[in-house]
Amino acid sequence: PPPKVCSDFKNSRTCSSSKCPDDTTRNCLWVRGVCSCEPPSCSDFTTSATCRRSKCPDDTTRRCFWDSTKNVCSCTPPPPASCSDYKDQSTCAKNKCPDDANSKCYWRGNGCSCKVDTRTLP
Repeated sequence: PPPKVCSDFKNSRTCSSSKCPDDTTRNCLWVRGVCSCEPPSCSDFTTSATCRRSKCPDDTTRRCFWDSTKNVCSCTPPPPASCSDYKDQSTCAKNKCPDDANSKCYWRGNGCSCKVDTRTLP
C-alpha cells in the first residue's frame, strides 16, 4: 500500500527524501530511528489570526508574528543574548546590554559591545 504517513517509511534514505504523505507542504524527517513529519513552522499559518495566537512550533519560547506587508507568518527572532548579536550600528546604539540592563551597547568600529556606564555604578 502507498505510505499514508511518514512513519510508514522504514529507512532513513526514503524517509529523508520524501514529503509527508498527509501534508505535502512539509518534509519527512528521520529522528532516532523513526520517520516523522517535520514540525510545522509559523509560515504554515496562512491567516493573521491563527498566526498571532500561535507559538513557533519549532521553538515554543517564541511567538509567531504576522508581517502584513508580505502577508506571511514568521517566528519572532530570538532575543539577543549580548550586544554582539546586534549586527548594525543603529540597532546596536539604541539598545541596552541584554545581559546587563544598567549598561548600554555601543558600536566599536566593526562590532557591537557592552559599555559599562561607570556613573551608574554604586
